[in-house]
This record gives sequence, structure tokens and C-alpha cells, in this order.
Amino acid sequence: MSPRSALLLVASWLVIPGQALAADGAELTPEKVAEIRRDEAQALSQVDAEYGNRKSSEMSTAERREAIDKQQAASAAVLEKHGVSAKDYARFEARMSPADNARAKAEEQRLAEAAKAAKQPAPAAPEEVHIQQGFSDEDPVELEATEGAEPSIDVGVPQDAEAR
Repeated sequence: MSPRSALLLVASWLVIPGQALAADGAELTPEKVAEIRRDEAQALSQVDAEYGNRKSSEMSTAERREAIDKQQAASAAVLEKHGVSAKDYARFEARMSPADNARAKAEEQRLAEAAKAAKQPAPAAPEEVHIQQGFSDEDPVELEATEGAEPSIDVGVPQDAEAR
């Protein structure tokens, strides 16, 4: 084996694991962290609601243990849904810079606003409004008509108005 090929072999051993680690870190971003945090908070609130939103001090030992197990399972399910291991997620969160934390917080707020907008009912379609043009003696308007009948034109003041 020539020294050159040995050097290439050693270099490849050093480069390939580094690329794999870089690929793992590349899938997590502050925006993805915000999505994970939001989904995890929703999952944990569902577990809390299942136990009546009681404090842990108000539960029996068995209930508390069961609630904790369900919370851990819910958190694991959220991480699995996003395709992230708990170890990578914790490592990324620990290494986030203040700027990354600010981006994650802004993304969380944007997601919350988007969810709030999605919950609001869509504006109802306005009813079709019939626009009448002309309302004078020169340009009369027929308000109630039946097909095939001749138009009827009332001239003068309505009888109800005269009685007043």
C-alpha cells in the first residue's frame, strides 16, 4: 500500500463520521424546535386534562406514576413524530444561542397566531344583494314580479302613509 493511498484511507475515516454528525445536527433548526415545543405542550396538556388538571400533590401515588408515564410517552411520541431522538433534541436545545432562542420564540408566537386564526370561523359569505337602479317616475322599478305577468306600477302615495 502506497503512502498516498494510506493517507486517503485515514482521511476518509476522519471525514465520514464528521459528515454524519453534521447531517444529524442539520435537521434541527430553531423553527423545528418551536414546532416540537408546541406539539409537546399540546400533548402534555391532553394528558393533564385526562387527569382533571389536578396538581401532583392532589393525586395518589399510583395516579401520579401513571400520569408521569403517560407524559413521558407523549413527549417521546412527539419527538418520534418529528424524527428526532431525545438525545439530539436535548443537545441542540442546550447549545442554542440567544439568537436561536429568540428565533424559536418568534416561531412559537407565529404558530400560536396561525392556530388561533385557524380556529376562528371563516367570514360568512355575504348574502346576494339585489341592487335596484332607478326609483323614480321616469325609471320605475318592479319589486315583486311574476313571470309572464304584465308589470304593475303604483302611482302616488301608499295608503299606509296617508292614514298617518
